[in-house]
Amino acid sequence: MKPALIVYIYLCACTLTFAQSKKEIFADIKNKYSLIRELVDNNTLRQFYTDYTCEESLEKGSITFYYNSRELKLIVHRYTQGRVSYEDEYYVWDNELFFEFSKHKVRYKDYKHSKKKKVKKIDVVLNLEERFYFYNLLPIKCQFKDFETRSNRSKNPKTNYVRNKNTNCEEAGRILEKYNILLDFQNTEMVDTCALPRSIAKIISDDVIYGSLGRN
Repeated sequence: MKPALIVYIYLCACTLTFAQSKKEIFADIKNKYSLIRELVDNNTLRQFYTDYTCEESLEKGSITFYYNSRELKLIVHRYTQGRVSYEDEYYVWDNELFFEFSKHKVRYKDYKHSKKKKVKKIDVVLNLEERFYFYNLLPIKCQFKDFETRSNRSKNPKTNYVRNKNTNCEEAGRILEKYNILLDFQNTEMVDTCALPRSIAKIISDDVIYGSLGRN
């Protein structure tokens, strides 16, 4: 057999093995996620909940830890600031983060002229979502999606029908940084909660948060 052909077969075999391995990893992540969601939805997990208010930024938030016995399974950080509401979810297995999911909503008003030249006020919600998949604390897939809903539409897009866009994983460090800070809050008094890193920070500007977008 020619050497070039041997090398080609070897590379094909390596590629196939890697693809199978990656497929198995994502299947495992999906199974773990589904199990944790089922436990949460059935109110099976023990919860530790706290809320907070930031006077300077007028941010309000809450942090909830979910445990199966003593084993951490999920951290949920919800907070609102101006027109923006956030929800960051950190899924954990064997003390290791394997999936992070962020959902952000930006609410504002828009205006539309009717055929009779009357101005109608419209409620608009910009939805932003991020997904980070981890294996051994290394990002293996990162996704983003955005879509808009408007009160004057008879049909609005739903997240399950909006395709995710694969992105580079340069923001994964920010996700791990916040996750590690939240971990420390399990055993110590929560301080500097208002200084927690923000998700999707580069996409949402202060103008949107504090209301210049769609200002009445």
